[in-house]
Amino acid sequence: MACDLIAGTEERVDLIIASESACAGSLLTAMTALLEARGGGVAVRLLCTPAKLDGRLVREYAARRRWIEVRVARIPLFVAVIADRREALVIADSVVGQKASLIRSEGVVAPLLNLFDGVWRNSVAVADQLDFGDAARTETARRILEQLRAGNTDEASARDLAMSVRTYRRYTAEIMSLLGATSRFQAGVRIAELGLLPTIPR
Repeated sequence: MACDLIAGTEERVDLIIASESACAGSLLTAMTALLEARGGGVAVRLLCTPAKLDGRLVREYAARRRWIEVRVARIPLFVAVIADRREALVIADSVVGQKASLIRSEGVVAPLLNLFDGVWRNSVAVADQLDFGDAARTETARRILEQLRAGNTDEASARDLAMSVRTYRRYTAEIMSLLGATSRFQAGVRIAELGLLPTIPR
């Protein structure tokens, strides 16, 4: 049903994948097929948790901002498809198993879309994940983020990290710019919550 909804989309698809649901992979496959068939004629927004990022999708589409925008956010465990702002399918787990609801009522689809838009505005674009090029710089960024989350002053943080205040502020400005954060504390909390900082191989 969800795949049919995606396949029949004419203008835009808004997709949420934040569940272990078996249909998640099928939805990504259907969305990829739709994009390839339409050659970019359909706009797609995908919201997911960091754990749900599909490697192929991100690599081939999001990394080049090709046809699709992918963002990550803290969202409840469910899957949803909103097609052309007119129809929606919501799939969620319950105590009696998986439940799916097909919604065609404008009075229900509109609030669902408003909810999606609100989460989208406060999410982080996949292309904006922090990538400082090598393990050493990534480890430095991680240590700076700990300082931001702790709310330490620039001078104290730079001293703890054995770097100049100027270098510390340059890193901090870069991190805030990537995250669209309005404060240093927000940047530290946001990166920790979303798990966007790459894991460094040991």
